Amino acid sequence: MDDDMDVRELECFLAVVDQGSITRAASVLHLAQPSLSQIIRRLEADLGVELFRRVGRGLVLSPAGEALVGPARQVVRDLHHARQVAEGYRGLERGRVDLAISTSLTASFAAAWVGDFRRRHPGLTVRIIRHDGDSEEIVALLRSGEAELAYGVAPVQRQGIECVHIGEGEIVLALPPGWGTDFPDPVPVALLDGLPMIADQGFGRAYIDSIRDAGAVEPAVVVEVSEPAGLVPLIIAGAGAAFLPMRQALAAGRRGASLRMIEPLTSRPIYAITSAGPLSTPARRFLELSRENLDRWRRAVTTRTDRGMTLLEASIDADNAIEAAYRRLAEKRPLVSGPLA
Repeated sequence: MDDDMDVRELECFLAVVDQGSITRAASVLHLAQPSLSQIIRRLEADLGVELFRRVGRGLVLSPAGEALVGPARQVVRDLHHARQVAEGYRGLERGRVDLAISTSLTASFAAAWVGDFRRRHPGLTVRIIRHDGDSEEIVALLRSGEAELAYGVAPVQRQGIECVHIGEGEIVLALPPGWGTDFPDPVPVALLDGLPMIADQGFGRAYIDSIRDAGAVEPAVVVEVSEPAGLVPLIIAGAGAAFLPMRQALAAGRRGASLRMIEPLTSRPIYAITSAGPLSTPARRFLELSRENLDRWRRAVTTRTDRGMTLLEASIDADNAIEAAYRRLAEKRPLVSGPLA
């Protein structure tokens, strides 16, 4: 196919094919019949072949014309798709996305999502409101317009609210530096009985209560904090162990914490919550990138576990690969694509 061929010529060619005549095609295309005839002749001249043969008052495709139909349709479809994508991202040069994010996700996932979003769309700003996971609070933030997009670890079911499960986050036992030499990986829940623990008032406290109720295992809560973001400094200082989401646990590991998976494997669901109406372009793009970020992480870890690594080894290796990729890209240029291998 000639590189200089105008896609409009292909659209006109396909209109004649579909309508069966120049007259009907011209009417559909809102063109004068002589103008459409001229376009078809120009296309035939560009290709050096006859595309139609006149039979009575109608037109039939020549063999060359029949061969062109499939490729022409594909080119036109691809162009339409490209236009839709471009139109979908129009407005990403400037603007703001207002987010409401659970405190239990802020320290583990939100930083990665916001960083990816800002690297890709530096003209956009992000406003983050933290919520404690209460459904009524989330719904109020969305309905008031204070937030357009919310993330949480529990489903929200209310009229006019859409809630979609977008991924999972494994929970890891993070122990202070020097602890953990007697703990296997994974560590059975039964070995946590009496372990000095730091508990946040959200997931950490709830999980400790659940394992106590399920198996008479009761870690000793020695420190309580209001938000998960305060856990890591206390762990590193030796105040106690804590249950952390994987990404936050890996950050603690880089500071010297000992990490262990828990048996049985423990994870938290992650939900995206919005009002039922359409999202703004920045909010829609943020939601897409947060899902892509979770998917890339899952694929990166799965690739490594398929090679024989444990889940914790795979997560540490994937996290190190991300950190190294970000450092390299920061030295060269802004990140424009995900670094996971």
